[in-house]
Amino acid sequence: MEEYNVKLEERKKYFHYFRVWMIIAAIAVCGFGVMKVIHWNDKDATRNNSEAPSERVFDYADVLTDAEERDLAELIEKQEDYGKCDIILVTINQEVGYSDYDWEQNMMDLADDFYDERAYGYDQPHGDGVLILDNWYHMGQSDSQAGTWISTSGNMISGLSDYERERVLDAEDAGFEYSTKDGYARAIKKIAQYANEEQGGSKQLPWIVVLAIPVIVAIIYCMTNMKQKAGVDTTSATTYVPGGHPEMRAQRDDFIRKNVTKVKIETSSSSGSRGGGSHRSSGGFSHGGGGRRR
Repeated sequence: MEEYNVKLEERKKYFHYFRVWMIIAAIAVCGFGVMKVIHWNDKDATRNNSEAPSERVFDYADVLTDAEERDLAELIEKQEDYGKCDIILVTINQEVGYSDYDWEQNMMDLADDFYDERAYGYDQPHGDGVLILDNWYHMGQSDSQAGTWISTSGNMISGLSDYERERVLDAEDAGFEYSTKDGYARAIKKIAQYANEEQGGSKQLPWIVVLAIPVIVAIIYCMTNMKQKAGVDTTSATTYVPGGHPEMRAQRDDFIRKNVTKVKIETSSSSGSRGGGSHRSSGGFSHGGGGRRR
C-alpha cells in the first residue's frame, strides 16, 4: 500500500512538472486539426463544368501572334487552377457607340452574352469566372472607341471589387506601352490572384507555420498565467479605506449651454472605370464588372 502511494505521488509530481508542455501540445494538436479542416474545405475545389469550350483566347481583333495566343492560353490554364475560376480573353475591333453611355452598355452586353452563350464557369455553367473584352476600334483622334470591359460571374461578382478591377485594368494598360501580350498577362495574373484570395487561398500556409501558430499562442498564454501567479496580491480595493468600507460620493454635471457647429463635407467625383454592382444579362444570368475607355 505504501509503495502504491509512492508511485501515485511520483505520477502527480510528473504531471505537475510537465503540465505546461502538455497544455501546449494539446492546443497545438487541436489548432492543427482545425486548420487542416479549413484547408480541406477551401482548396479541394475542382472544375465541374464540362459544357464550356476549352478555348480561352479569342483574338478577333488580330492583335496577337499565334505564339502569343498559345502563351496566353497556357498562362490562363495555370492561373485558372490557382484562382479556381474561368478566365477568358476576347479582343474585338468594332464600333460599339461613341457616347459613354452607348459604349458602356454595348461593351457590357457583348461581354456578358459571350460568357453566357458559351456557358463558362469554373464550378458550373454560368458560374465563377471573369471575361476580359478588349476593343481596338479607333477611326481617329475624335472617334476612338478603344477600351476594356471586364465581366464577372458567380462568386467573382463580389470577389473582384471596384478597387481590384481598377488594379486589373491598370495592369493591362501598363503593358500596352511595351507589348499587348504583357498587358493581358498582367491582367490575367491579377484576376487569378484576387480569385484565389476570394476562394480562401490566403489561408494556405505551410504546415510548419500552421503548427507553430497555436504553439506560440499557448506559450504566451502559459507564461502570462505563470507571471500572474508569481505575484500574490497583498492589498485589496478597500485596504486603505477608513473603516474598510468604500463610500459612494454623489457626482453631477450641470448643463450650462449648447453649441452646435455645422460643417459641410465636400465630395469629389472621380473619373475612371464605369460599372460596379450586379445586373442581369439578356440571357437572365447575374453579372458584375465594369470598364473604361482609353
